[in-house]
Amino acid sequence: MQLGTTEQATRDTPFSAREQAIVTAIAAAAMPAHGGLEGGGPATLARLTHFLRDTPRDFADGIRALLWMVELAPLPTRARRFTSLSRDDAESFLDAWVNGRLHLQRSALRALLTPIKYAHFDAPHMFEHVGCRYRVDTVRDEQPRWLGQVVDGRTEGDARDETLELEAEVVVVGTGAGGAAAAYALARRGHAVLLLEEGDYHRRGSFTGRAPDMTKLLYRDMGLTVALGNAGIPVFAGRAVGGSTVINSGTCYRLSERVFTRWRSRYGLGELSSGSMDPYYSEVEEMLGVAPAEFSLTGGVGRVVERGARKLGLLHHKPLSRNAPGCDGQGICCFGCPTGAKRSTDVSYVPAALERGAQLVTAAKVEAVEVVAGRARGVRGTLGSGRKFKVKAAAVVVAGGTLCTPGLLQRSGLSHPMIGKNLSIHPATKVCALFDEVVDQSRGIPQGYCVEDMADQGIMLEGGSTPLDVMSMGVPFVGRRYMDVMADFPHLATFGLMVQDTARGAVRTVGKRLLITYDMNAHDLERMRRGVVEVCKIFRAAGARRVLPFVAGRHEIRDDADLEALATRPLRAGDVEITAYHPLGTARIGTDPERSVCGPDHETHECAGLYVMDGAALPSSLGVNPQMTIMAMALRASERLSATL
Repeated sequence: MQLGTTEQATRDTPFSAREQAIVTAIAAAAMPAHGGLEGGGPATLARLTHFLRDTPRDFADGIRALLWMVELAPLPTRARRFTSLSRDDAESFLDAWVNGRLHLQRSALRALLTPIKYAHFDAPHMFEHVGCRYRVDTVRDEQPRWLGQVVDGRTEGDARDETLELEAEVVVVGTGAGGAAAAYALARRGHAVLLLEEGDYHRRGSFTGRAPDMTKLLYRDMGLTVALGNAGIPVFAGRAVGGSTVINSGTCYRLSERVFTRWRSRYGLGELSSGSMDPYYSEVEEMLGVAPAEFSLTGGVGRVVERGARKLGLLHHKPLSRNAPGCDGQGICCFGCPTGAKRSTDVSYVPAALERGAQLVTAAKVEAVEVVAGRARGVRGTLGSGRKFKVKAAAVVVAGGTLCTPGLLQRSGLSHPMIGKNLSIHPATKVCALFDEVVDQSRGIPQGYCVEDMADQGIMLEGGSTPLDVMSMGVPFVGRRYMDVMADFPHLATFGLMVQDTARGAVRTVGKRLLITYDMNAHDLERMRRGVVEVCKIFRAAGARRVLPFVAGRHEIRDDADLEALATRPLRAGDVEITAYHPLGTARIGTDPERSVCGPDHETHECAGLYVMDGAALPSSLGVNPQMTIMAMALRASERLSATL
């Protein structure tokens, strides 16, 4: 971001003069100048204003409410507003919230400081100071012939035009892992396929590597989707041609026979097994070029984790398998691959479907499935230009993603009580460590290395690189302790873990926004604790001088006693910094029409000719990254759909 003066940058600020003073005071206390890094102040306010420029108004309103909460909070105990405190008192006040046992205080402060920290580090000189590049060179996009079969819904007429009427044999709603694979499978069998995508088609020339810009461009709700419950959990999903495959780390796993066995016994899915799904997985692996990552591309994080796991005698650790032949380890897969090496569906299944005759309309918001006499006959919606459209089709494949598919089904008249329920999210957290050696996690695959020794317990350890500005949000410290970690970024390593959750949440649409509810249960929290302890052990064995699990009350592990305390102390959901990336299950398949939304062939029980082929259809948490399973299941379901057309 290049700014002129601070006054120019804040001219259109959503904050009043008083609120600007509060932002400046919080930034100064939370991020004092240290280690050569610029401290928080007016420049932070300017960058925050720039960041908020394209965000929803209610997001800015939420920040304003949190600002006043902090401003007034010291009055009962200190008889002064926050902006009247000395710098040291302000820092200690925030630090007390970070380390306190009140979950709501910590969560509120985290929600406020996340965008402030993000904005503060969004500056070229901050990156340069710790030896990181700020922006990557973009590539020049080619113009292949299949692009002629893509219609941009933002330029197709306007709201005054008559309804655009289209026709296809199969209309596929969504271009992520499920929808793109389904479109390809149907098109190659000679069916007339029309793909509809709510987002835009962003080519490689759009991917700058800048996390704030790419989050707004590629993430649903600009990355602001949060599951509400006993721990506010961000749940990330993509909104573009390619869906969440554009913003994932490229990790590719087959589903274990352990989970298939559970599906057969619990959901009646007797035809599903590792053996029966092998041909579909093999086809996906060939399309995506799946292969283990080169160890050198796992970067410094892979190096220290491998060393620690080996010293602990762990047996199952290795570079992860990925869909990125030709990867050069730039470390920004989650913000659009700038080289096109990652075979997300926008560069794999979607072009392959278009080459086989499919058509694609982008910026096409599908509002409902047209149902006639109990059978799906097409869809209707609105283009980005405002023009209405209708599509007639013999079959409808819904693949809008786990979070959005339920709303579309309900707007279309389906009323099954399980729609939107059974939500699993694969909760994740991380541990950081500081080493004497240079790690440089600004380079390397975001998820490049794994430790699978706890996989049968539903705990996967995976990790790799984290850009500076993203890391700035993930360190829950404030004050000098926070800036000490950030100034030492070249020596910082981050490794994550995910737990196969047994808790279940729900998603529904309220107005135009998603409402996600989810409570972590004690069983999953215990799994998360065991995973955190294991990563701490790996880092300590690797020679870390500081290990930072960021668990409330145990932010740093200094010795065996600290580790034992972490392993045994009571843990609440709000004590851990949790995120989620793999929502599944909100329109699950099964043989029992009372307990499942769709049958084993993915056709809904309520409406003939209407199929769900995305993560929503998967019956339970997988315990591994889901993109390959979603694709393989979509290929299988499309094969069966083709036989009925």
